[in-house]
Amino acid sequence: MLLVIAAACLTACDSGTKWKNGKYEVYWIDVSSDLTLGLALGNGVAIGRVMPQVYAVGEDDTWIVAAQHPNGDKSKSQFYYFPKAEDHEHKNANEIVLGPFTETEFEKLKTELDLPDWSKRF
Repeated sequence: MLLVIAAACLTACDSGTKWKNGKYEVYWIDVSSDLTLGLALGNGVAIGRVMPQVYAVGEDDTWIVAAQHPNGDKSKSQFYYFPKAEDHEHKNANEIVLGPFTETEFEKLKTELDLPDWSKRF
């Protein structure tokens, strides 16, 4: 019985990648608008860093930045960033990702830290 349930889940689940650069990707599982920014481990496995709904990402040699509509509410935006050099598969998102920030707070941080511009919008 358990095997039948697992097989049904595997065939019913759909997923895809919208953006990938180095060891990071923006992907979705089941719902194509629920985009997550994650650390890609290979073989289709990733560790979430910024949860849905991510609508923009950017990166440079030092930083990753992401913009999100919390709970899918497109009238609201939250912003995140984190240092790529400190990220690895043994860290949880709350140990590496900084945010959420308002747009005003994020723009100030962007100037102070020389955070990258958005390289991809979804």
